[in-house]
Amino acid sequence: MIKPTTISTKMKLAGGLLSFVIIFIISLTVMMNQMSKKDSYIINIAGKQRMLSQKISKETFFIVHRHTNDFRELNTAVGLFESSLKDLLYGNDAKGIYAPQNERIKAKLEEVMALWLPFRSEVEALKSGIEEVRPDMEVLTPRIEKLLMLSDTVVQRMVKANLSNIHIDLSGRQRMLSQRMGLYVNRYLRLANAQDLLVFSDARALYNKTIKSFLDDPAVKNSPEVYAIVKENNAYWEEYIVYLEHVIAVENGINKHMAYVYEKNVQLLNAMDEAVWLYTAHSEAKNDMFLKFQYIALLVGLIIIVYAFVMSKEIIEHLEGFVQKAKELAHGDVSKFSTLPVTLSSNSEDELQEASSHISLFVHKVNLAMKDSEDALKKAENAVSQLQQLAEDVEDVIEDMGIDEHDKKTFDKNVNATEDIAIQSAENLIHVNRMLQKLKKSLNAMVDSSNQVDEKKDV
Repeated sequence: MIKPTTISTKMKLAGGLLSFVIIFIISLTVMMNQMSKKDSYIINIAGKQRMLSQKISKETFFIVHRHTNDFRELNTAVGLFESSLKDLLYGNDAKGIYAPQNERIKAKLEEVMALWLPFRSEVEALKSGIEEVRPDMEVLTPRIEKLLMLSDTVVQRMVKANLSNIHIDLSGRQRMLSQRMGLYVNRYLRLANAQDLLVFSDARALYNKTIKSFLDDPAVKNSPEVYAIVKENNAYWEEYIVYLEHVIAVENGINKHMAYVYEKNVQLLNAMDEAVWLYTAHSEAKNDMFLKFQYIALLVGLIIIVYAFVMSKEIIEHLEGFVQKAKELAHGDVSKFSTLPVTLSSNSEDELQEASSHISLFVHKVNLAMKDSEDALKKAENAVSQLQQLAEDVEDVIEDMGIDEHDKKTFDKNVNATEDIAIQSAENLIHVNRMLQKLKKSLNAMVDSSNQVDEKKDV
């Protein structure tokens, strides 16, 4: 991996990585919240399915045993269960319900669907049976009363016709049997008790046997009034028994449907309950995975923060070293000239390395200026010496030439002015040279300090 060498690159790298981790954590958290909401919504729907399966069974029991045709609650529960099951199995984007996310949930929902389809058919068949039998049951009591009235009339006619006590006893038993049949058929239709149906069947067989025997009895035939009522009673009996057999057959079908609902409701409930637990386990596993990603992202973020701290500390140390050398350059004293460059540690950033190169170049230029200044100073000193020697020679020549005093003074004045100019120039050069030496001393001190620091680091 290439290590960044510039301050800007290091800061951009640390900031970029940290920003990426923060954005990743925020995005992951938002996604977790959205997925958790959807998971909770779906688990809630699946949980309602359990309640709906129980509600369907409860409503069927109530409808059957309370003898009512109000299917509104049952129809609502059936429709909601089926639509929700399809949404869970196939997904519904409009409601925010996604399809099963693993094969176990899908297989379990398909199992629930396989149980639901025949279950729904049985519920619909039960409703149809109830709708069919309820109108007949509404006229059951009047029919029972009519059979009882006819049986009682047979008894009265036989008593009036002075038939034997055997005939009267048999006709009295018929009246009792009609009541018995009415009682037990009502109980069977209300409670679906097999024992009640058995008692009803025995009473029906005995009633039918007795009424048929009356039709063939000579004594009954010899009494026109008795025979007429017996025939009327038998005709109604045949109609009545067909009606009862139909009602009982439909009721038997309802009871079979009811038994199926009772048996399969438990299986449907258990399968739906397992689906709910699978949804819950899947949601928890997904949340655990998201949490692991969050922990990893937080750990990476912590590592980046530590890296940024170490990198910042290193940059600050390099900057402090650079500033210290700049201070030495500004406040140092020149003791000697040096051609050594101003150097920093090899681990320093490119910007500081570049700045040190510029300072080294500046020191080099100062060294050159010092050298030129010294050369100029030497030349100026030589020129002043030569000028003074020349002035002395000229004065000697003038003395020998005998020039008048006025011209001699004028000439001496001009020579003295020339000497003053030369001396002043030399003094200016000396002052410049001293300033350059002072600058040189500061730079040399900085260079020496830099070299000592580098030697310590190398050791």
